[in-house]
Amino acid sequence: MIIPEADFLRHITYLSLPEQAAVEKTLRAAVRLHEGQLRDSGLPYVTHPIAVADYLAHLEADAVTLCAALLHDVIEDDRCTHEEFLQEFGEEITTLVDAVTKLSKLQYEGRRGERQIASLRKLLLVASEDLRVILLKLADRWHNIETIDGLSPEKKSRVASETLDIYVPFARLVGLYDLKIRFEQICFPLAFPIEHELWHREVTQMRASLDAKRQAFIKRIDSETAAHVTPHLTRISEYELFKKLQGNVRRLKDTQNIDSVVLVVDHDDPLSCYDVLGKVHMLYPFRMLSFKDLINMPQPNGYRALHTTIFLSKDHQLLLRIQTRSMYEFVHRRKISSWIRKDTRLTSVLASLSRLPSHHEQFLDDLKSDLLADRINIFTTSGEIFSLPQRATGIDFAFALSPDHIPYLAGIRINGEMREATAELREGDTVELILLDTANPALRAHWMEKVRTVDAKEAIKENLSMNPLQQQEMEGRSILQAECRKRALPSWWIFYLTSLQNQLSMALGQSSFSDVLIAIGTGRLSASKVMDIYKEILVLSPTLSQRVLKFLHLLPRTRVLSTQATIISFEISALDRKGLIYDITKCISERDLNISQFGVYAVPPSDSLYKITVEVQKFEEFSDLFDALLQIPSVKTVLRKL
Repeated sequence: MIIPEADFLRHITYLSLPEQAAVEKTLRAAVRLHEGQLRDSGLPYVTHPIAVADYLAHLEADAVTLCAALLHDVIEDDRCTHEEFLQEFGEEITTLVDAVTKLSKLQYEGRRGERQIASLRKLLLVASEDLRVILLKLADRWHNIETIDGLSPEKKSRVASETLDIYVPFARLVGLYDLKIRFEQICFPLAFPIEHELWHREVTQMRASLDAKRQAFIKRIDSETAAHVTPHLTRISEYELFKKLQGNVRRLKDTQNIDSVVLVVDHDDPLSCYDVLGKVHMLYPFRMLSFKDLINMPQPNGYRALHTTIFLSKDHQLLLRIQTRSMYEFVHRRKISSWIRKDTRLTSVLASLSRLPSHHEQFLDDLKSDLLADRINIFTTSGEIFSLPQRATGIDFAFALSPDHIPYLAGIRINGEMREATAELREGDTVELILLDTANPALRAHWMEKVRTVDAKEAIKENLSMNPLQQQEMEGRSILQAECRKRALPSWWIFYLTSLQNQLSMALGQSSFSDVLIAIGTGRLSASKVMDIYKEILVLSPTLSQRVLKFLHLLPRTRVLSTQATIISFEISALDRKGLIYDITKCISERDLNISQFGVYAVPPSDSLYKITVEVQKFEEFSDLFDALLQIPSVKTVLRKL
């Protein structure tokens, strides 16, 4: 994609004459500095920065941003030194260019992943102060994706995967949905060729079966609503469907997942959207719980609309979005001036980056689960709204209200229903905290794997690190014992076999097993990771312990019911009380799990024993249930049975 210099200069006429002159001077400098340099495609390299700057010009970027776009690869490609660049182009442009410049290959030689994460960390730390950096990087990635055909197949796949993981969420975060869709269209078949072929075929067939009724709906709305309402059928990208439905193509049968219709109201008064919503609800039945008011509760990126789901027929549901013309254009033709402002919520979201852990793998995990995740709006009982990442829990909500709540948190009420503190929240939930009179730190390390927000994780870690070493080790031991019960792995071996402890400690990069327990007890080490390595040592290593375990039938197993499900049996030991059976069965039903067997036995003088078998699709479902059961009052232990 080549943008002639003359075309680019015509596209910046929205700038003042002095600003246009400054950009044109920088353009000449970019041509000079990249002279003789070629891209992988064989084209002059300067065509790339010109295309990046031209993309930003269509968004009416300021002159400094355009100059930075024209020069963004000069330092990285060693066309001049950092000192020379600073002297010629000034501090503001240098700061933007330096933020998008990858770190030295020599510093991270042979460690591509670490170099990429370190470069991303540097970029995002600057972005927390100047959001133009995000836009500059997105425009750079846009042109690299548009010209990706010049790369080798291996590099295509790697760049496409990185784009889907990092840059698609960033495009959504800043509200550049057209750019997000373009990334997905190009990168999905490159990163997931087999999955793309399946989803393209199935989505095409599904759309063909739905389009006639949806077009009829559009015609009816067009004729029965006022002339100022314009309906559009909006296609969801195949990659977004793939992610939304977690790779389960059978869920395409739920028609509300396929595409949507947007009703654009020409009146700029938001009240007109509510008027149109009422008329649509008079014409069509609708799902009561599907309504979302994102006009009064806009997304952090500024997106506003009314959402509702209507029934075109008994088995045909359709997601409907209602927006004013300015709301619609904000999504599809968004100018930089609409979101580069000091009071934007993006700044507060990016500010959390300074507290992300230094380890590059954990950094990327936290980045995806918190900052780049879709956001949900959660209400307090007094009507206050908090924006949290998708799959946030009651712990995240408690921290958002006040970090001081964490040591006292016993549980939550979601829409009036009692739930455990680790329960996941959904869009529009009203949440109330259940707090103890005195601090109860027993479950805080256990909570680490349930927390989604970076700030809450780091605060819990800091709090746990203040406990005495003996308490930290005891906490780690307790968590590890629970994980052994959960996975039906023998706890005796891990706590009493020195040779196995040494092997486990070495694999985890710890100097001793005591250090492993302390790391778990302070939240610095995931108990799940420890268990995965422990199981690998037991099952895969040709040792005496493995042979003994196999001979005694002590290795974990599950019975397969079908290709999609297994059944797992477990026992709950508890202090008997009224309502305990209800609390246990409610905990299971809330997770939509099927109970295959349920037995209750009295254990004199005052205990009870529950023997339960449930059907699960994957181990993570049982893990979540196990942790939730431990939080039910009166429950002493939960033990998975072989």
